[in-house]
Amino acid sequence: MFRSYKMNPYSHNASTNNRSKLSLFLSSTLLSIVLMVTACAQGTYPVDIFYEMHYQPSYHSQQPPRLDSPTGSVPITGKEILLTSETFNSVLNPKPGQDIKEGRQLFEINCAMCHGQNGHGDGAVLTTMIEKYGYQPKLSPDLRIAAALPDSFLFTMISNEDLIVSGGTMPLFQKLLTTEERWSLVNYIKAGLPD
Repeated sequence: MFRSYKMNPYSHNASTNNRSKLSLFLSSTLLSIVLMVTACAQGTYPVDIFYEMHYQPSYHSQQPPRLDSPTGSVPITGKEILLTSETFNSVLNPKPGQDIKEGRQLFEINCAMCHGQNGHGDGAVLTTMIEKYGYQPKLSPDLRIAAALPDSFLFTMISNEDLIVSGGTMPLFQKLLTTEERWSLVNYIKAGLPD
């Protein structure tokens, strides 16, 4: 005698549906755990399980350990201290009257276009700015007058004109020339722009 059982066509789908829900739950839980572990890592790689290994000193076979540089071997002095509106008057010329020939070369390259070859303030660029664009210099561009000013004032004007006159058009030569080159320009101007 055979018994016939009627199977519910939806019972199979219900168990499959429950399995897919459980699988989705487990995979989302696993993904969230992986994301939490990854977010807490301190290394630079996306997934670092033992991230200390990337940052340890490594040595080749028969190579002695590398030592750190001795204290004081890396220079930390010598960087130029930038001028401020309060400190520019206290700057002293480290080489007064020296490097005038170098100052002349620097003047011809960087300054003559506005101040003129003889420093009279009649350079081609400044003349164009005045005649064509109506620019009015706030200080006299004639460097014969500037030669009577203190060294610290001239150095500050060359380095950063905005510390003395706001809204000036002269470039910030502290970014373009070294400290020594700017002092050579000061010495050349103070010497009366000799030929």
